[in-house]
Amino acid sequence: MAPLIDFLDPLHRGMWEVIVPKSAVTEPLEPSWKRSPINVPSPKTIASYRSGQYHAHETVADYRVHLDRYDPARNPIMHLIDDAPLLLMIYETMATLVVTARDAELRNLGTRQLDLRLNGGIRAILGLLLLCLGGLLLLMAFGPLELVFALIIPGVVFGTGAVLLLIGIRSRGKDRKNVLYGLGLLGAGWFLLVTWELYVVILLLVLAAWFLSSAGVTIHRIVRSRDNIPQGLFFTTGLGISSLAMGWLAFTNPVDLLEVLVLFLAAIISGAGGLLFLDGYGMRNAARLLAAGPVSA
Repeated sequence: MAPLIDFLDPLHRGMWEVIVPKSAVTEPLEPSWKRSPINVPSPKTIASYRSGQYHAHETVADYRVHLDRYDPARNPIMHLIDDAPLLLMIYETMATLVVTARDAELRNLGTRQLDLRLNGGIRAILGLLLLCLGGLLLLMAFGPLELVFALIIPGVVFGTGAVLLLIGIRSRGKDRKNVLYGLGLLGAGWFLLVTWELYVVILLLVLAAWFLSSAGVTIHRIVRSRDNIPQGLFFTTGLGISSLAMGWLAFTNPVDLLEVLVLFLAAIISGAGGLLFLDGYGMRNAARLLAAGPVSA
């Protein structure tokens, strides 16, 4: 077996992604590969690793590696603009939810039984709560949109901080990190609550800069190398034009832009909630079947 880096030369000769079976590489990966804690969800990915500009998605059977133009550790802003435009992140997240839902239907009883250490009831309840939140955001997108930014978002941040703080306190001093995170999020939630108009303006400016910068970089790449675009000319062109339109909306009609983004957020949260509910329900069914024992012919 060889280190993963030995298989990645095709990435420097125009190939978009290299798929390397786990059976062909040395595991664990060499020290230069660092696990990435923040990633856009990708279908079947169980972990993600970075080594400079290399970005590897680990699945059950293989490593799927592509080459980012910018190393996020060294140039996070250009990485967001060029390698991770917001619309691409939204698209990949929603695509992952669809693929995950389809794959969940194929899980057999044995696979379900391996997950019975987790509480299916809790997953189902959490899924229902996310579905309710997604439905509320959907209603807000067509109604009093300011409530999303003035109450819901600060409330979610504040509530998350309260939960982390409680977990840290219950550890009796063994989990100081969650105490600090909890206090920080409580402060952030309070700040967002009392200054929501200011943070919405800042959010719109950031989104406008992100969209327009991504559009400029993408359209420039299309003009310069239209025959060598790994993700396809039509998809990349659509991504660039859509980013340009979103950036324009940020200045000409910011309310419409916020409505579109809230709709995307509602769809993602609802999809995640639906998957959690179905997963929890399936786990409970598996538990009941397991408790009943094998059915005689």
